Amino acid sequence: MLSAAAYSFRMQSRLAISLSWIAGFANVIVLGVCGVSISHVTGNLTHLGQHVGGPNLVAGLFVGYLVACFLIGAMTAGFMLEIAKQRGMRSKYVLPVATEAALLALFGLILEAHNHHFGNDRMIIWWMTGLASIAMGIQNATITKISGAVVRTTHLTGVATDLGLEGSQLLLYWWDKLHWLNKVQGRRSRRPMRLLRVSTRHPTVLRIALLASIFGSFLFGVIAGVLMYHWLPDYAMALPVSFLIWIIYVDWRKPIADVRELDPLHDEEAGHTRELASVLPEGVGVYRLTHHKRRGAHHAPDFQLWADRLPRHWRVIILAISPMTAFDSDAALNLTATARRLAADGRKLILSGVTARQYKILFGNGLGDVLGAEDVSPDLEFAVARAIEAVRSENKA
Repeated sequence: MLSAAAYSFRMQSRLAISLSWIAGFANVIVLGVCGVSISHVTGNLTHLGQHVGGPNLVAGLFVGYLVACFLIGAMTAGFMLEIAKQRGMRSKYVLPVATEAALLALFGLILEAHNHHFGNDRMIIWWMTGLASIAMGIQNATITKISGAVVRTTHLTGVATDLGLEGSQLLLYWWDKLHWLNKVQGRRSRRPMRLLRVSTRHPTVLRIALLASIFGSFLFGVIAGVLMYHWLPDYAMALPVSFLIWIIYVDWRKPIADVRELDPLHDEEAGHTRELASVLPEGVGVYRLTHHKRRGAHHAPDFQLWADRLPRHWRVIILAISPMTAFDSDAALNLTATARRLAADGRKLILSGVTARQYKILFGNGLGDVLGAEDVSPDLEFAVARAIEAVRSENKA
């Protein structure tokens, strides 16, 4: 789930909804114990200005400290993600998620000490709020990176704004469609009910469902946090920490693959392809799905995000797919959209290593409308030969 950008709307939604409740959970506990919100940067910055301009300078320093801790958390996540990328670590997002879990666990231990020994000691309050703020900054930066800046989880201002915008777009869409149906078919038309059914697959409806679910998840976390702290105040943070550990385990067990450029002349798995690669024409790029479990099952990545980073000089792109790559309809549609996008840009995509099961799923979701059967081969050697043929045909034309 975390080793590369979530490849589908469904996975992005699942991850955002899963993490939103943790933010609500941590926020309400800190609010109840310390009287402040740890991830409401807008409000804290407002209080900072209020106190700096007033007589209570210590209170101003405290809310400024909260804002700084949130920023430190976001920067920490950014450094971790970049280091993991440069060093080719097995999973890019395990480290920030594990760090968040550790910070929340430490917060829970200090919370227990606060409940039994320290009371309202000012220093313990600073420690608790600082740790929680850094954890929320890490979480928000991590989910932002995973989703490609599509969603946030620790605050709802942007979610509410997007929900309002998407809601207005949906209402306008319904109005236009119903107005057209009434004009063309008259009042006796039964199409409005069909329009409502079809609308459930509209991207705007899906986006609204995601935003509303984030709202609900955050609210669930708030309610769960209140109940847990009421009944088990010393162990309240065990629930979100355990959930984060479970996310790390799921990622390690079945990660999302990365797409990396392959050098057929030097790659140890290229085999006889080296002979063909030695005569590869310019403009042909070769890529392979890679993951830390060479023989383990893994999810397909976000192919459109991969296409965004493709060098412009590649006119024919070979993508070697592992037989262990799991494709569902979302991943297949994502690859189909990528192939269509490359074709519209005058570039060609050729797949290799496709198994019979993968072929059935891919072509059952429209890939055959973009690629021909000759553009899908069982091994890399035939794919390289097909690429050479495609380049020669293009040069003759």
